[in-house]
Amino acid sequence: MSAGSFGLAPGAGYGIGQAAIAEILFTFQLCYIVCTVATVDDERLTHYFGLAIGSCVTAGGFAIGAVSGGSLNPAVSLGIAVSHAGYAGEWSSDVWLYCVFELIGALIAAGLFKYTHDRDASFGRSYKRPFK
Repeated sequence: MSAGSFGLAPGAGYGIGQAAIAEILFTFQLCYIVCTVATVDDERLTHYFGLAIGSCVTAGGFAIGAVSGGSLNPAVSLGIAVSHAGYAGEWSSDVWLYCVFELIGALIAAGLFKYTHDRDASFGRSYKRPFK
């Protein structure tokens, strides 16, 4: 590996299972916070959603950066893999697993958001809770 590039892989001393748990949990956290502060009609949140989202990214980076790299986003994972392949000439074999982990976290967040919020302002329609 070159000094100016890094691949997408679990950190030293961690396995792909630990990276999976870290990516799923913190991607879930980030996606759920984005949904709750940036898509609901609440005037009190309009000035603070950037702070909430940025804080989640920062907390995730510090908490799981050494475990998995903390990319938290399939686009970031692909970007890291492509740039590393272009710079160092090696393709990161874990990139597709990382994308799956992050999509799982995002889907769980979207499902929980749909369940816990009656109305999503971005679409302007109400959702019905299944057990309300």
